[in-house]
Amino acid sequence: MFWTDLMMGAILMLTGWMVYKFPKLISGVNTMSKERLSKVDLDGLRRVVRNALLISGAVMLLLGGLSTLVHIPEGIHFALMMAVIFAMVVAVILLSRRYDAGMQGEAGRKERRKSRIALIVVAVILLSTVIFYFVGTKPATVEVSEDYITAKGGGYSASISMNDITEVNVLTDWPDFPIRTNGIATDDVGIGHFRKKGGERCILFVCVDGGPLLEVRTLDGKLYYLNCATEEETLAMIEKVKSIIRSRQTTGYNDTHTLCPHGGGTSAISQMRRCVFLAWEIAGQARNED
Repeated sequence: MFWTDLMMGAILMLTGWMVYKFPKLISGVNTMSKERLSKVDLDGLRRVVRNALLISGAVMLLLGGLSTLVHIPEGIHFALMMAVIFAMVVAVILLSRRYDAGMQGEAGRKERRKSRIALIVVAVILLSTVIFYFVGTKPATVEVSEDYITAKGGGYSASISMNDITEVNVLTDWPDFPIRTNGIATDDVGIGHFRKKGGERCILFVCVDGGPLLEVRTLDGKLYYLNCATEEETLAMIEKVKSIIRSRQTTGYNDTHTLCPHGGGTSAISQMRRCVFLAWEIAGQARNED
């Protein structure tokens, strides 16, 4: 997140400079009446806002520099960024009161109440953002039953019918997913809709620490990549999928599907792409089923 820190730090510092040069950019100042504005020490107010923005921007740059030297988990990093923004807002609201005579004494009670409400709203928004971030970036769960592979995570879900699967592969070398079209991408997880290198659309429920990927293609042309939170869970999930497909082959599954370990198959059904291609490649070794 180094570049995010760098960009946010630069924006905050630039905004601080612009606010000092053009104080009417400060929220509320440009809408005040002349009478209300006469009660505001505009020079003091713009200094407070400028300093808060400059300090916040410097902290963001420091956080970005620190992240290049020490590994900071992405969730903690995001929470720290939100904390810096909240501290800046609190500082601006509280310190600006001393430069606004309209907020002093009994006459300013209504204005002070508004500022407290603003603080509460900002706190709730930022806290909710952090909570949603942690919840949304948890590794997806993948469950396998006799009829479905179900994946859930980050507000996304997929239910893949075993009857709709046309191809299944296990990949130890991950493909590139350079474009996220609608999903979540962090250093740890990828969930949602992406494009592979070359432009092919795919749906991801993957975790970086989850080991190999289960690649699944379906009759409707969708492509899924799945794994679990740990490599052990992923291998167990893969074994379960393999076991179910094998059992279907011995119980009449070939009536509508043909297992093609080598990508072959000469039946009419196979030629219609209702072929389950099972290529199990784990730890770099191909395992061809008899």
